[in-house]
Amino acid sequence: MIIAAALVLAPTARAEPAAPTLPEFTPHPSDWQPDYTVFPYNLWQIRVTPEQVTAMRDSCQWFNAQYDELMTQVFGFQRFLDDHDDDWSSPGMSQAGDVVAANLDQSAAFLDPRAHTLFIINYPDQSEYSPVFHGDSMYRLWYQFTQISDKIKRRLPSGQINANIATANVYGGVIRDSGVCAGA
Repeated sequence: MIIAAALVLAPTARAEPAAPTLPEFTPHPSDWQPDYTVFPYNLWQIRVTPEQVTAMRDSCQWFNAQYDELMTQVFGFQRFLDDHDDDWSSPGMSQAGDVVAANLDQSAAFLDPRAHTLFIINYPDQSEYSPVFHGDSMYRLWYQFTQISDKIKRRLPSGQINANIATANVYGGVIRDSGVCAGA
């Protein structure tokens, strides 16, 4: 009886299960088109290439299918690391970090060529922009994924990963709230 009471009252170690591996994403054809009603994108419409439309459509399809799950994993891992005082030797920590980093890498690899297609250099002043509504946000989201993955692989503390996670969350929120990916 005393042993049973001790087991009930004993604190349990909190272990975060490893996140599942995200399936490889494959885009599909759709009738999605960029939003040309927003200034200055209405003026830049003539600069948008068919490759950029495809890049944004594919990126939006990925966003609609996997962004929320990926960020849930990222936030969960960050909490797990923080709850264990940034101790990478805690049981399950390295495995959980490796799976989340692999999912970030897979997502970044999918977005990489598309993000670079969306972000162009304006001549003669060398300024960078995207003529596609929120194409720049997709580019910046891709970049944050590369940084979060890199910091997880280097086994940095949760606080040092936080700025990139927060920034990725901001760009993801901007993309979602704008409705740019609706119907992709």
